[in-house]
Amino acid sequence: MVDRLERLVNLVIALRETRRPLTVEQINSRVAGYGGERDEAWRRMFERDKADLRDLGVPVRTEKVDRFDETLGYRIEPDDYDLPSVSLTPSELTALALSVQLTGLADDAAPALDKLAVDAGVPGEQRAVRRLPLELGLDAPHRAALTEALVERRPVTFGYRKAAGADDSEERRRVEPHALLHWRGRWYLRGHDVDRGADRTFRLDRITDRVRPAGEPGTVVIPDQPPDPVEVVPGASRDAVEAVVRADEETAWAVARRARGSSQPAGEEADGWREFVVRTADPDELIGWLVELGPGVELVGPPALRARLVAHLRAVLDPAAGTTT
Repeated sequence: MVDRLERLVNLVIALRETRRPLTVEQINSRVAGYGGERDEAWRRMFERDKADLRDLGVPVRTEKVDRFDETLGYRIEPDDYDLPSVSLTPSELTALALSVQLTGLADDAAPALDKLAVDAGVPGEQRAVRRLPLELGLDAPHRAALTEALVERRPVTFGYRKAAGADDSEERRRVEPHALLHWRGRWYLRGHDVDRGADRTFRLDRITDRVRPAGEPGTVVIPDQPPDPVEVVPGASRDAVEAVVRADEETAWAVARRARGSSQPAGEEADGWREFVVRTADPDELIGWLVELGPGVELVGPPALRARLVAHLRAVLDPAAGTTT
């Protein structure tokens, strides 16, 4: 499979870079992966490769080699195949940078992100800030193993420590996983506890040993409706917090769009900045959203929420300084 994939990539490169259509003989001798053999098996292989590329949307053209020669050849017109120039807004660039960070490839992707940032007109000092770690809390213990179990729809077993204040004992749990949930900095597993015959929610940081398979793949039935963290995470609440957020002209639309009835403009100032009242049931999520929007927003209040935002930004800019304000 790898050899075939490499052969297809080599064929695309050869057809895209040529100025004149390549005949089958030229393709046979020039494209790595065909081996120079000119038997019927090679011709069938080339026809399959050509058909596969077209099925994938690659515009392989069949043309005369030149106007004086009836021989047919193949090429890919760059204008038909190449992507147009990518132009991202600062908000789109920020979202892309955050997504890249979550893959763990931020360092490898840094040159490409910088080029996109230059094209978007982002100043150099701001381009560096966009690659700061934002502490999104995605590296929870056992998350990879549980994600694999969810994909395979396979039951799992693990040791689990009860909540502090109960008896702090550990028990073996057999669970049919239904969903992984993130709520206010913690990860939870929601699933059906086989031994108790009921749905339960488990904090990932209380799992005490390796998550192991406890059944065959495809045996877990996952509900169609994903669970609401507020309904299944112990202690979760939808008590709303009203935050006063100022936004500049370029960012105000994002603040207003997020609202959809839960925010209201509180006024417009002479400098073009607008002030909104944003209601949220998850202050940490609101802080993450404000960080994504960047310097075009300011959290005015309440003071406790503003202090949490300041502490978060200080921790990001200087992890050694901790999270005190």
